[in-house]
Amino acid sequence: MILVVTLGFDEKFQIRALMRRFNDLEKVIVVGSFNDERAKKALESFENVMKSAQVNYELVEVDPHNFYDTIITITKKIINNNKGRMFVLNISGGMRILIIELLFAFIFSGLEAEVEIESEDFNTVVSFRLSDMYPAHLTQDHIRILMSIKQGYTSINSIHKRVDMSLSTTWRRLKELREMGLIDEENRLTVKGELVIKMYSP
Repeated sequence: MILVVTLGFDEKFQIRALMRRFNDLEKVIVVGSFNDERAKKALESFENVMKSAQVNYELVEVDPHNFYDTIITITKKIINNNKGRMFVLNISGGMRILIIELLFAFIFSGLEAEVEIESEDFNTVVSFRLSDMYPAHLTQDHIRILMSIKQGYTSINSIHKRVDMSLSTTWRRLKELREMGLIDEENRLTVKGELVIKMYSP
């Protein structure tokens, strides 16, 4: 697994992300702008921790003020060079614009990644799949099927009877819901599915 972190003037969130993922890490990629003295200090401190932990790491220096060039740099230096790897993007630190650029680069590349962000008070780490950010284009058929799954109907036969839809149409709609990341292979709601169904519930 490759941990990609955005770094600004403070390294505490990146160190905590490293510690959480330490056992599964192949390497860490640090993305940031390191011209400012505070950024240099944070980078030096984080590098010392990674060296002490004997973790492989790479630096990707960018100019976040140059939006499109930063997206291209991230795509070329991180994504294209590490195809087939599992990514975790920790976006708890660094400039807001840099975080958006990192997310854009991954979304445009069509790669899946786990995204995590830690609250400023250290009490919560929110984690989600990048594909959870992609829109779901739902029809009334999809919504009815999701509602029936929420009510406990998971077999194709029970769903098609519950929603009064032909078996073949039910099968197609279930396949579409899977492709949108709203249900899993056992026809259970994913986290994204749970969120969507709550939005559509009265």
